[in-house]
Amino acid sequence: MADKKSSAPGKILWIIIGLVIMLGLAFAPAIPGLSTAGQRVLAVLLFAVIMWVSEAVSYPVSAIAIIGFLIMFVGFAPVKGNEGALLGTGKAIPLALSGFINSGWVLVAAGLFMAACILHTGLEKRIALTIINMVGTKTNNIFAGMIMVTLVLTFLIPSITARSATLTPIAMGLIAAFNVDKRSVFARQLLICVAIITSISGIGVLSGGAPNPVAAAFVANSLKTTISWGQWFLYSEPFCLVFSLAFYFIITRVNKFEFDEVPGGKAALSKALHDLGSMSDKEKKISVIFVFTILGWATESFHHVDANTVAIFSVLFMLAPYTGIATFKDVVNKVDWGTILLFGAGISLGEMLLSSGAAVWLAKVSLGALGVGNMPLSLMIIVITACILILRLAFASITAATAAVVPTVVGFLLSLNNPSLPMVGMTMLSTYAVYYAFFLPVNSPQAMIAYATDTFETKDMIRIGIPTTIVGLIIFFVFVFTYWQWVGML
Repeated sequence: MADKKSSAPGKILWIIIGLVIMLGLAFAPAIPGLSTAGQRVLAVLLFAVIMWVSEAVSYPVSAIAIIGFLIMFVGFAPVKGNEGALLGTGKAIPLALSGFINSGWVLVAAGLFMAACILHTGLEKRIALTIINMVGTKTNNIFAGMIMVTLVLTFLIPSITARSATLTPIAMGLIAAFNVDKRSVFARQLLICVAIITSISGIGVLSGGAPNPVAAAFVANSLKTTISWGQWFLYSEPFCLVFSLAFYFIITRVNKFEFDEVPGGKAALSKALHDLGSMSDKEKKISVIFVFTILGWATESFHHVDANTVAIFSVLFMLAPYTGIATFKDVVNKVDWGTILLFGAGISLGEMLLSSGAAVWLAKVSLGALGVGNMPLSLMIIVITACILILRLAFASITAATAAVVPTVVGFLLSLNNPSLPMVGMTMLSTYAVYYAFFLPVNSPQAMIAYATDTFETKDMIRIGIPTTIVGLIIFFVFVFTYWQWVGML
């Protein structure tokens, strides 16, 4: 993984390497079994991966580059195969921007606005402090409280990074209120808890993390199956809860804290809650809006209004006169526009990998070369999961990792032409595996936010990340052979 503080010449070198490799593949002799457009889309993917791994340019800049190169390379490629009339850049533009009219992108963009609105009201602080005050100030209970807060906020803040940005200052505030040394075992592990549980929490809810709507969108477009918010919750939330419980035991049993109960903790929590004052009108309004939003998501099978549309109207009510809690100007600067841009470009890249046949070709020469297609289902899942875990170490963005991994898995499943395979379930399992980035802070922005507090070191996270990954995989495969088969996912 490249050092974030690498010199400008180092970044320029990575950019040159990426451009040379991309151009070399894009204009290389035709590869058997791959169309010209597919070959060039793969070239753009290679360039994107190099930029994402080296961090030679920012993610928003890489997104713009992806869109631009897709337009040019596909526009000057034959419509089909390797010969014939060129598609033209005008017709390539809608393809390169297809991710921005994708249902997955809509849910993520709306979710980031929803997160900005709730942060504007401060309701998340009240929820966090109330839950921690309820569980008490024994050390283990505080960790249980932080995990519970994260799981609750998953429904209210549909962004892993935003949840980490919300919980990190709350954790630091608790450390300060308890008058605890920020380099103590308690403080270090509390921030590591935030770094890891924010990832785990995203698995359970369709709107809880960026990979989920991406996977749902690819399933809808390529496998012609719709995954509702309720279905995702049924399949994923039990696994998420069991994993979260296991993580609680890991982080509280592996460590030996300086105290069993935080000195003066109850008084500090009471003061913090008192300082918040009574619930504001804005907090009451957004609470009501979120109750109806979650009800709308959960009852999609009854009213047939999809989760994306529910999210759009939720944002509308939050920003509208009278019902709203803020104006557009109040929240626009709190929205992560870089993530929105990267997300759209990543989905466009994935869609074009699939439509050009490049994803199927890539899957055949990678997973197919390992003989995965001839394996029993359980062994196939194990090998695909292992490959994803290894690849995940190369990415610092879960969105970027999803854009590279999920289309390849979908392409592989399509290449097998085996209708008996549980393709939807396997795509979802591959999406869960993308969340397993618990070793290094640089593998996820949510961990980097916690790491930036200077409370823990990389070795501290590795010490918790290794058992968390091992136990998480054990739980994963137990669910493969039990629950996910019982509910018809596999």
